[in-house]
Amino acid sequence: MTTAPDEIVDRRNAAEEDLAATRHASAILRKRGEKAYEKARRALTVDSREWWDEMVEGEEYSPTAEGLAEFIEEQLEPACRRIRQAWTLAPEIRSQTLGEGVQADRLEKLSRYETHLDRKFERTLAMLLKLKDLRSPR
Repeated sequence: MTTAPDEIVDRRNAAEEDLAATRHASAILRKRGEKAYEKARRALTVDSREWWDEMVEGEEYSPTAEGLAEFIEEQLEPACRRIRQAWTLAPEIRSQTLGEGVQADRLEKLSRYETHLDRKFERTLAMLLKLKDLRSPR
């Protein structure tokens, strides 16, 4: 909600680049050429490479072309697609949230109820004070 429109565009573009790099790395691995693992790893973005390194250190995947391909298919590409979709839909989500949250016609109705209830409360309080004064012995 607080993200500026130009920042949304930047983040959406970064997500697109990340997804493109991921798909490029996957294509390199599918070709199974010489040094495919190293080329595919270099094709990933810095953040994706760091995530991959953490997964290898945690021994969740083996540091091979097959392990990287499995990581890309199971983890990285779905995450990239979700992030891209979130940033693509961010302006629509923001406008809908603001549109649903601020409904001027409904606020006017609530304002009238608030005024009515305030007056009713004041009258009730005044009546209670009068009753209190009548009960107290002088």
